[in-house]
Amino acid sequence: MDCVELPGDRAPNLSTVTTPADDPVIVIARSFAAPRALVWRCYTDPVHLVHFWGPKGASNPVSEVDLRVGGAWRQVMRFASGNEYGYTSAYLEVTPPERLVWRDAPAGYRFGDSLPPAAMVTELTLAEASGRTAITVTVRFTSLPARDEAVTQGFARTVLEGSDKLDTYLETLRAQAAQS
Repeated sequence: MDCVELPGDRAPNLSTVTTPADDPVIVIARSFAAPRALVWRCYTDPVHLVHFWGPKGASNPVSEVDLRVGGAWRQVMRFASGNEYGYTSAYLEVTPPERLVWRDAPAGYRFGDSLPPAAMVTELTLAEASGRTAITVTVRFTSLPARDEAVTQGFARTVLEGSDKLDTYLETLRAQAAQS
């Protein structure tokens, strides 16, 4: 099992990335100085998602969420080069504010459509303690080679950079709340 600790932009927020040798998963853990309900809203409301989803330098011109089991989540990331990467996911489980599970879905997927076999399934769990929220993202692939290819392509780094952006966004929300 490989496990590395990678610092975020702020030292207290270390992320761990684990890739077990015998299980086709990537597990990423991180803690945020924010209540669980707020972190949940950030992951489930497009008004918030556009501020942090994706790697550094990416924006999100499209973010659509139908937050229900079978609902679609559509995201388009735009990079500094102007290239865009769009994808659609289908929600498999929605348990506010503690657990969200989604899988890849074909472009154009809508609630109730049938789905082909999943290439990857993502589980997000949120746990609150002492005003902080610990998240664990577990991404399950169909095989070890598929997982390893995602690692080679920088999948974990993309998630980690998005977590850094979320941390900064949460600071912005705290500052705005303090001014109110």
